[in-house]
Amino acid sequence: MSATLTLAAPLAAPPPGPDDLRIEGLVKRFGATEVLRGVRLRVPRGQLCALIGANGAGKSTLLRCLLRLVEPDAGAIEVLGEDARRLRGRALRRLRARVGFVFQRHNLVPRLSALSNVTHGAIARAGALAWHQALAPRALRAEAMRCLEEVGLAPLALRRAEALSGGQSQRVAIARALMQRPEMILADEPVASLDPAAGREVMGLLAGLARQRGITVLFSTHHMEHATAFADRIVALRGGAVAFDCPAAAASPAALERVFA
Repeated sequence: MSATLTLAAPLAAPPPGPDDLRIEGLVKRFGATEVLRGVRLRVPRGQLCALIGANGAGKSTLLRCLLRLVEPDAGAIEVLGEDARRLRGRALRRLRARVGFVFQRHNLVPRLSALSNVTHGAIARAGALAWHQALAPRALRAEAMRCLEEVGLAPLALRRAEALSGGQSQRVAIARALMQRPEMILADEPVASLDPAAGREVMGLLAGLARQRGITVLFSTHHMEHATAFADRIVALRGGAVAFDCPAAAASPAALERVFA
């Protein structure tokens, strides 16, 4: 990795607020393998935090544990003031509705339009009416269109998801997350499947929208230039534990490289 980066600087970070995320002693095992080993992490409101590490370091598992998409084996998790490990049923669904999750593979419904995929973000509050643009009330469709406008895809609103490029699909996924009116966004390698130019555009879009809306973001990435260019803070996992945690501006290329050694 070069010691000099030519990427554009991120938008100014807001002053830290109260913690939106608190993790203490998080442990996750798959069989005899301990994937997360006592992870401790706090993320204040409005911060963009990059989670880096080699394949198998535990990044995806950590993100999924936060909303109990994967059940942790030990530790405490507080998300948006809620004890995530204690929640069940409707209470857990309400918490998940407050957090947008952007996956690497987009998870769009291929045969539905971009607009219908975005309305899905409102299912928690609108139910079946949010499943398809033809069912959605006018106000819901208008909100979905505004979300598509924010990601630059309003002209493609009626195009089927299967006809979109990878970068366009991920923009739709971000618009769908925004449709949730999230207080936090978790993004798991959101640009790993994109070419470098598209990846940079999507990361810049996600970071910019989060800044504008004051949304806390925790995103995993193996692109060090994305972590240093768009995040306020970098947390590195190695072997399932936190290897270092520092402001993005203070992360040296040598320290970043050691995470992958």
